[in-house]
Amino acid sequence: MTGDIPLMRTFPVLAGFLAIMVPGMAFAETASMRTARESEIRQHLPGTSELKEGKNGYEYRDGNKNGYKITNGQVCVLFPSKKTDCVNVKTDGKTFQMIDKKGGRTRF
Repeated sequence: MTGDIPLMRTFPVLAGFLAIMVPGMAFAETASMRTARESEIRQHLPGTSELKEGKNGYEYRDGNKNGYKITNGQVCVLFPSKKTDCVNVKTDGKTFQMIDKKGGRTRF
């Protein structure tokens, strides 16, 4: 992915935007996955360097009302309606996957 792809496009489960993704993962691919560190997530996701910390602990991009909270193993989005949605993030060091609250896994 390039730095030109907005952060929002990397979270279709969270924000409803399209992204380039491969649906589903084989068990063999998920067996070696571990919790992704915050630094790994930030490095993997384009646009995180543009985020600025808000007073509520979420980070925001200029002109975007959605807030993001990136921590070890998790990315959460705070929508303007105050609803939040989070995914767990796993990696084997090369491949990253999001796991939604229903257990669905998607590569990103």
